Amino acid sequence: MPLPSPAAARAVAALALATFMGPRNVQAQQPTTAQLIAITDRVFAPWNSTHSPGCGVGIARGGTTLLERGYGMANLTAGLPILPSTTLESGSVAKQFTATAVMLLVADGKLRLDDDTRTYLPELRNYGRVITVRHLLTHTTGLREWSNLVAWQGWPRGTRVHTQSDVFKIITDQQALNYPVGDHYSYTNSGFLLARTLVERVSGMDFESFTTKRIFTPLGLTNTSWRGDYTRVVAGLAQAYRRAPDGWHIDMPNDNVIGAGGLWTTIGDWLTWNEHLTRKTLGSAVVDSLTRRMRLTNGTEIAYALGLMVSQYRGTPQIAHSGSTNGYSTYLARFPELGNLSVAVMCNAAGAAATNYTYAIVDALHPELAKPAARDTVTTDHAALVAWRGLYEDGRWHTMSVIDTSKGTVRFNGVPIRTLRDGTHLLGGQVARLVVSTDGRTRTLRTTTSDGDSVVHTLRQSDRWVPTAADLQALAGRYRNDEIGVTFTVAIVDGTLTVSPRHGVVETLTPTVQDAFDGNDNAVWFVRGKNGKGREMHFGASRAWDFVSVRQP
Repeated sequence: MPLPSPAAARAVAALALATFMGPRNVQAQQPTTAQLIAITDRVFAPWNSTHSPGCGVGIARGGTTLLERGYGMANLTAGLPILPSTTLESGSVAKQFTATAVMLLVADGKLRLDDDTRTYLPELRNYGRVITVRHLLTHTTGLREWSNLVAWQGWPRGTRVHTQSDVFKIITDQQALNYPVGDHYSYTNSGFLLARTLVERVSGMDFESFTTKRIFTPLGLTNTSWRGDYTRVVAGLAQAYRRAPDGWHIDMPNDNVIGAGGLWTTIGDWLTWNEHLTRKTLGSAVVDSLTRRMRLTNGTEIAYALGLMVSQYRGTPQIAHSGSTNGYSTYLARFPELGNLSVAVMCNAAGAAATNYTYAIVDALHPELAKPAARDTVTTDHAALVAWRGLYEDGRWHTMSVIDTSKGTVRFNGVPIRTLRDGTHLLGGQVARLVVSTDGRTRTLRTTTSDGDSVVHTLRQSDRWVPTAADLQALAGRYRNDEIGVTFTVAIVDGTLTVSPRHGVVETLTPTVQDAFDGNDNAVWFVRGKNGKGREMHFGASRAWDFVSVRQP
């Protein structure tokens, strides 16, 4: 069966309201178990099958567990269903546990959040600005994403077993950052992997032992442990799956990299954990720091705190984090002003919309919450937008977006552009302002990220570049990057440019604008030397912005 869309998740929430409709002050009335089951049965109906993976869901309020329930199968081969006791993998929800380990060391007086990370990790380079421990835990270091780096080595995740020592070395070997420390928020796993080693060095214990002794055991999280050895047999662990044209395939993590993710746990342990955070069992200094939002160097306060997102959902405060690892998809949230409501969702199907399922449950339990404001759109002047046709390069990771007018309407990356009353435009779900420079030569789209940053997309060409054989030949050659120890071979295969980091791994490049290409989830562009041949090859991705390799003689 196809994966349910976010719209479908909202629809089932609406259906659930027929079963449970509380008064405006829903906090005063606790739903019955039958009402909760009716809600979750509708939300997870697409997964309620013996022929598909599924999800586990837990709901608690005010420290009382109201429901733990499973839908779908934990193991399709063995015919084992997902139960409340089933163990699944957390994905990035694990980051708050790593941040907690760091904060326990702060409480012990062994380090400070504003310490220079190089005090504990001297292997890390000096990038001109101090990378503090706080930067590691808030995605503001500028460090490149380690999984991009190993993929560019020719060994993406899943192709070999990566270890902490592997990723520590490749992270600390980087000679440049995505951006100056603290200037932006850019989600990567690298900071949290460094935090794992920091915990080990400061505590004098291995990471798994420290977190077990200081967090899991004292808080009664008896079903929680790290995937430090992915081959370890764990009773009740759900297989993770991805859907392919010929059916479901196993999609399990097969590396030993933990700290940014890699936590095995249960719905019940997650609800217990959220309650301990609410009660501040580990101490106010520890827990309050976890939810203190980060400020960028320009003073902008972002939603990310320490391993947690602190934001709002439909006008009510929310403390939450999502997770995704291979075939696991998860979300853990608590809503302090909704009677300390906690919702935990853990799925073992790649692409399962755990976040949307959580919100569908909250919508059903709290129909009184503010509805999202409708977009104030006006009729789009398509004729005026024709001049904006072309390929736009974003100013961060250099990927290309397209405004296309070929089908009688103006589209951005295939989605019709809508116009708002204030003169801005909706590009899909993102608001953009179209700006022409004072000299009329430059057209840009300016969008705003969730952290308040502006991203500028600049018109590069009206039409896609069609390179000649001579163009491609000028770019072919060998390009070296010492940061990952790879010499790339750029070659022409059947009239198409390809790039290979090692034998047997070849990436086909699709031309976009002059000397630039789309690759596999990244942009590739070349800088030519005075002789007209490629001098540098650059890679750009959302978590690794500008990665440079130099042509070899």
